[in-house]
Amino acid sequence: MAVLRFFATAGACAAAALAIGQFMQTGVSRASATPVDLPVTYPEPPVMLGPMPEPAPPAAIAFDRPVPMRAPAPLARLPVPEARAACALSFSAEARPGAMAALRLKAPCAPEARVVLRHQGLSVTLLTDAQGRAETLFPALAESAVFMAETGGETAIASVDLPDMAEWQRVALQWRENDGVSLHALAPGGQPGGAGDLGLSTPEAAGPMAARVTALGHAAAPAARLAQVYSAPTEERRSLRVEIEVTETNCGAPVLAEMVRSDGAGGLSSLDLEVTLPGCEALGELLVLQNLGAELTLAAR
Repeated sequence: MAVLRFFATAGACAAAALAIGQFMQTGVSRASATPVDLPVTYPEPPVMLGPMPEPAPPAAIAFDRPVPMRAPAPLARLPVPEARAACALSFSAEARPGAMAALRLKAPCAPEARVVLRHQGLSVTLLTDAQGRAETLFPALAESAVFMAETGGETAIASVDLPDMAEWQRVALQWRENDGVSLHALAPGGQPGGAGDLGLSTPEAAGPMAARVTALGHAAAPAARLAQVYSAPTEERRSLRVEIEVTETNCGAPVLAEMVRSDGAGGLSSLDLEVTLPGCEALGELLVLQNLGAELTLAAR
């Protein structure tokens, strides 16, 4: 029985092997008999590639090794600006008897410098000393007097009240640079150059209410502006005149001047004066502008 089973199994295996062989032969013959279209290809020229660059070495990390400390570079020394307070212009005005204002100026950064003082149309020049100081006694032209000072590119203002201004009348004569100019006030019945003639060279009369002529300005200042001021009680009457001496510095030159009058009550009036002096052959002569305040006349003596 076992022998029969063996032969049956062997027969089945042989039949299976024959069937597989037949199938393989039939499939191959069919594949070779069927044509297949292949894709068309075109040859490409070879591309020459240069040598590949070598990769850069990795950068060193800053913390791989200690870095020596360097001393900071010295900074350039910058100029230290001076304190503005030390160079500020200081200007003050104080009341004095006779409606006078005592002006004091301090300009530490403007030693021996030109100073321009302005008040009610008047303009005069001063010079500071080696410490930048200057002062003057100024006959005011207003009860509420305001003064302006200019020097070293700075400007300052000072003011002062003068209650006794109403008791005074004033006439100021101002001019530029020319010397030999003077203001005179002649009392009724007086003689020019004699008794009753009040000028800058006249000895000052005693008493707080005495009439006087005051000089303002520094003639040595560059582009000097000078003035003379006649002061008298309001009830006093004098005739005014201007004398101009012919000198080597002004002969043949024009002289421009201005008179400013204050009536003590706040009123101001002005008069422009212009005259051309004789040539230098007239050295020492005087030109007199008189009857000022009325019709201006010119006389020589």
